[in-house]
Amino acid sequence: MASVWGELKRRNVVRVAIAYAVVSWITLQFADVLIPLLSLPESVGKLVFLLLAIGFPLALIFAWAFELTPEGLKKEKEVDRSQSITSDTGRKLDYFVIAVMAVALVYFATDKFLLTDVPVTTEVVADDSAAPIETGPSVAVLPFTNMSADESSGYFSDGLADTVLHMLAQVRDLRVAARTSSFKFRDQDHDIAEIGAKLNVGAILEGSVQKSGDKIRVTAQLIDVSNGFHLWSGNFDRNLDDIFAIQDEIANEVVAALKVSLLGETVEQLNRDQTDNVDAYTEYLLAINDLNETTSENLITAVKHLEKAIRLDPNYARAHSTLGRAYLDMLDWGAMSTTEATAAARDAASRALDIAADSSEALAVLGKAELRDGNLDLAGQLLNKAIENGPNDTVALAYLANYQLFDARPADAIATYQKILRIDPLSESAHTGLSLTLAAIRRYSEASETVERFRSIAPNSAGADGIDFNIEFFQGNFAVAIDAMNRSLAAVPDDIDPEGPVVIGHAYLGLGMPAEASRWFDRGVEIDAEHPMSRAAPLFLNYYLQQNEDENVRLARELLEDRIDPRNSSRGIALLVLADHAVKTGRYDIILEAMDNLYPHLFDDPPYDLDKDFGATYLAGRALIQSGDVDRGAHLVNSFLDLQERYAEVYGVGSRSIASRILLGETDDAMERLDRFVKRPNSGFLTWLALEHSPVYDSIRDEPAFIALLDGRRKNAEKQRQILQTMNEDSS
Repeated sequence: MASVWGELKRRNVVRVAIAYAVVSWITLQFADVLIPLLSLPESVGKLVFLLLAIGFPLALIFAWAFELTPEGLKKEKEVDRSQSITSDTGRKLDYFVIAVMAVALVYFATDKFLLTDVPVTTEVVADDSAAPIETGPSVAVLPFTNMSADESSGYFSDGLADTVLHMLAQVRDLRVAARTSSFKFRDQDHDIAEIGAKLNVGAILEGSVQKSGDKIRVTAQLIDVSNGFHLWSGNFDRNLDDIFAIQDEIANEVVAALKVSLLGETVEQLNRDQTDNVDAYTEYLLAINDLNETTSENLITAVKHLEKAIRLDPNYARAHSTLGRAYLDMLDWGAMSTTEATAAARDAASRALDIAADSSEALAVLGKAELRDGNLDLAGQLLNKAIENGPNDTVALAYLANYQLFDARPADAIATYQKILRIDPLSESAHTGLSLTLAAIRRYSEASETVERFRSIAPNSAGADGIDFNIEFFQGNFAVAIDAMNRSLAAVPDDIDPEGPVVIGHAYLGLGMPAEASRWFDRGVEIDAEHPMSRAAPLFLNYYLQQNEDENVRLARELLEDRIDPRNSSRGIALLVLADHAVKTGRYDIILEAMDNLYPHLFDDPPYDLDKDFGATYLAGRALIQSGDVDRGAHLVNSFLDLQERYAEVYGVGSRSIASRILLGETDDAMERLDRFVKRPNSGFLTWLALEHSPVYDSIRDEPAFIALLDGRRKNAEKQRQILQTMNEDSS
C-alpha cells in the first residue's frame, strides 16, 4: 500500500486531484452567479456539476498514465526515471494549488461575511412608482400539491401552506411573499429560479399533502433559489386530527433553516392564533378561498363560513379578525352600508384582540373601521401598531396606505404600496392602489406605467382595464375610459355588479350623450336595482337634463331617508338635488331635515362636531346660510375650508372651496380659487354637474373665467364624442 501511495505522489496524481477539486469548486461558484444573471435554466448548473464529476476520474487516470516532459506529454512507462521532471512539475502544481486556494479563500470570506444574510435597505423615492428590488432573508410558500384521491380537498392543502405562510410572516426581518402572489404559481410550469425572480425571494418552500382515511402525509422542502439545492426537507406522517402539530413542526423547521435566530427572533415567538378544531379550520379555509376570489356573492359566503367557524370554536382569533376584514370588503363592494360594516368589523376585531392581543389583522381592521368613521388619529395609531406586530401583513399595509391618502400624505402612500409590492409583487389591489394614488396627484403617465406593469404579469385580468378607466376619466378622456371599462366588463360577463355600467353611464353624460347614459343606467338597475348607484342613477340623468325636478326631489328624499351609502356620489347627488331645490323654492326645511337626520351632530350647539364626510359639513353650512341662519352656517363653512385647504395643497383646489367663498361673500377669493381649480382637471362628474347647473355659482356665472371654464369642458366633450365615434367605426 505504501508503495502505491508513494507512486501516486511521485506521479503528481494527488496534486492533480487537489487542484481539480479546488478549480471545480470555484467553477461551480461562478456558475452559481452567472446562471441566474444570464437567465439560463437551472439544468445548466446540474450539467456543469455532472461534467466536472465525470472529468475527475478521467483527470486522475490521465495523471497516472502520462507524464509532462521537456519534449511534451509521454506515456509514463516510456519515460526514463533518471530523466523524469515530475518533482519540478509537482512544485509548479503546488504553486498553482496555493494560488487557486487563495482565490477560493477570498471568495469564501466575501460571500460569508460581506454578502450573506445582510438585508439591503432600499431608499424609497417618492416619485418612483416602481417597487425597488430588495434582497435579504426572504421566502415564498407555494401552494402545497394535493395528492389525495379526493380532489375537492384541495382547499385543505392550500390551507396548510397558508397557515405556514402566516406563521413565517410574523418573523421580524424575514420577508415573506404574500399568498396572493405565491399562490398564482399553482400548477404552472416554472422552474424555481424563475419563480424566485418573479417573487423577489431567495428561498422557496413547496410541498404536497396526501390524505387517506384519517391519515395524512405531508412532505415539504425548502429550496435555495440561486442554485436549486435543498436547504431543508421533511416528511410528516400523522393522524388527521394532529394537523395543527404538523403545521407547527413545518413552520419551526423552516424558520430554523433560515437562521431566524440570527435575526434576533426565536421560534417560540411565532404566534399561530389558530384553532384545534378541525371543522372550524375547514370553514376558515373555505372562507379564505372565497375572499381570495372576491365577488359580492363570495363575500357573503365567506362571512357565512367564518361565522360557522366561530360557532364551532368561539376562541378562534384569526376567524374573528378575518370576519372583520370580510365586513370591510363588503363595504368596499357596496354590499353593506358604512355604518353597518364598520360596527360589525369593529365588534369582530375587538373579539379577536380579546383572544390574541397581538393580532396584526385585528388591529388593522380596527384601524380601517376608525378611518371610515373619521377618527383619523386613532386609525393611524392602530394601523402603525398592526404593522409593528405583523411587518409582512399586506392587509395592514393596504389599510395604512388608505389612511395616508386620507391624511393628505400621498408620497407616504406610494411608499407603502411599493412595500406591499415587494412582499406581494403580483397583487392586483396593490397595483390598483399605487396607480390611483399617482393619478390623484396628477402623475398620470406613471399611473399608466404601473397599470402596464400589472398587465404584463396578469394579461387576462379585468382589473387593469378598470384602473385604466379611472385614470382616463380623471383626465376627461371619456372615450378612452369608456373603451377601457367595456373591456373590463367583457372579461367578466358572469361576475358583474352594477357599478361598472353605472360609471360608464356617468362617462356618457360627460360626453353629452344622455340617451346612451340612460341605457347603461338601465343595465345597472337590471343587475341590482337596490344598489346605491343603481338607485341614484335617475337622479344624475334628471339633474343633467334639468327635468323632472319634482320626481327627482321625491327620489332624493327616499334615498336619504334610507341612508343610502355614499358610493360614487350616490348620496352626494341626492343632497345636491335637495339643496338646489331649496334655493329655487325656498323649501329649506326639506334639505335641513334630511341633513339633520343623517348628520345630527352638525346641528348641535357650538362648537359643532365636524363630520368625516367633509362634503356634508359644506352642504349643511350652505343650507344654513341660505336659509338665513348665517352664523351657524358660516361656522360650518369656515370649518370645512380649514380642512379643505390642507387637501388643496396636495390634491388641488376643489369646486366646493370656490362655492364656500361665494357663500361667505368673498368673491375675489372665490375667483382666485377658480383659477387654481382650472389647473386641476381630475374632478368627479358630480363636480361638473354642479358647476353647470347649481345656483350656488350664479353670482360668478357671468365672469369670463367661469365662462371659459365651462366652454373648455364642453369643447372637450365634443372632442371626446368624435374620438369615440372614430373608435366605434374602427372596431366595426
